[in-house]
Amino acid sequence: MQAHLIRLGDRTELEQALAKTGCSPEALEYFAARREMLQIYVAGVPSPAASVIKQEMLSRGGDAAVHAKVIVCGTEKSDVLIFGTAKQLGFLADKLEKMPWWRLPELAAEIRSLTARPLTRKVKTPCGAELAFGSGMLLMGIINLTDDSFFPGSRCGDDIQKTVLRALQMAEDGADILDIGAESTRPGADRVPEEEEISRLSAAVRAIRKELPEIPISADTTRSAAARAALAEGADIINDISGLQFDEKIASAAAEYRALLCVMHTKGTARDMQKQCVYENLLSEVSSFLRGAAERALEAGVEKEKIIIDPGIGFAKNYNQNLLLLRHCESFRALGYPLLIGASRKSVIGTATNTASPSGRLAGTVALTALCAAAGVDIIRVHDVKENKEAIMMAEAVSKARYE
Repeated sequence: MQAHLIRLGDRTELEQALAKTGCSPEALEYFAARREMLQIYVAGVPSPAASVIKQEMLSRGGDAAVHAKVIVCGTEKSDVLIFGTAKQLGFLADKLEKMPWWRLPELAAEIRSLTARPLTRKVKTPCGAELAFGSGMLLMGIINLTDDSFFPGSRCGDDIQKTVLRALQMAEDGADILDIGAESTRPGADRVPEEEEISRLSAAVRAIRKELPEIPISADTTRSAAARAALAEGADIINDISGLQFDEKIASAAAEYRALLCVMHTKGTARDMQKQCVYENLLSEVSSFLRGAAERALEAGVEKEKIIIDPGIGFAKNYNQNLLLLRHCESFRALGYPLLIGASRKSVIGTATNTASPSGRLAGTVALTALCAAAGVDIIRVHDVKENKEAIMMAEAVSKARYE
């Protein structure tokens, strides 16, 4: 006999390993619920409810960490960190659902939602293209129609010919989506007049759509008027970095055109966001914001399968906060919406790799893209398409290796 340690990364690898042992295929569901220990962090739980959760998990072979004074009723509330397999958490949800106190049925529903299997779906865009979520990372190429975006290599200004050439090159290099913005959102940037943003964005979308009729185009804007103008010219996605905070009518515009909508977390504006990097629980607060933004989009008529979420790397977060978000992509994927990460050449990469200029941050960006691909991120937003496409291909090749 000889043993080796192995972590079965996903359901597919577990299925392959079971087949190798000769185990009955019918056992897959049984073992899938036991494949890995999961952790759920619940903030602000009334102490009696925290005690209930801990006892219920212990009775099922799991556990829960609570405030040390819960047992002696020395604290009114406690955050709770629950440890359990999917099966154990399912039993906990079944029990909490039957308890009408302390909003435990709501927590039961949330536990079920957070532990559900990630969905694989195909979404039709207005241009007729199809985006597949859950089966591999999509690459979004950045095109800036400004003269002041933080990375000079992405600037096209109002030069339509240059913009179209860049779009064509990105499509050839493997971009799945083109993201076009006419207003810089770098820290400290001033707002562009609305008329100028609309003019540049409309012209660029119109010109690119003429040359590339079937590639999904994303309009990076926080203004509903600019969003409507871009959608009228053939845009498929509205990428709102304010998460519907600046102009909530942007969701109605996306719904009217049956477009996709990406909502991002941030606080403040480009002028002051870096002074607002204060959180009691970063992951919980960002998740709560994104859930709320998605719900408002649904209320405005955006179809659920067309909502994308983005935790906002570099927006109202400091260096360590950005790294923590990137380390815990699973927290956002569990919300049930496709996840977009935009960290290309940003300062978090510069600090980590000791590269002061954005022009020197390609290697760090590529490394981050590979990590995000391994973490199951749905869309990566980058300046350099070819190099990041190769990183995705390599990461996915490793993840798809068969158990032998």
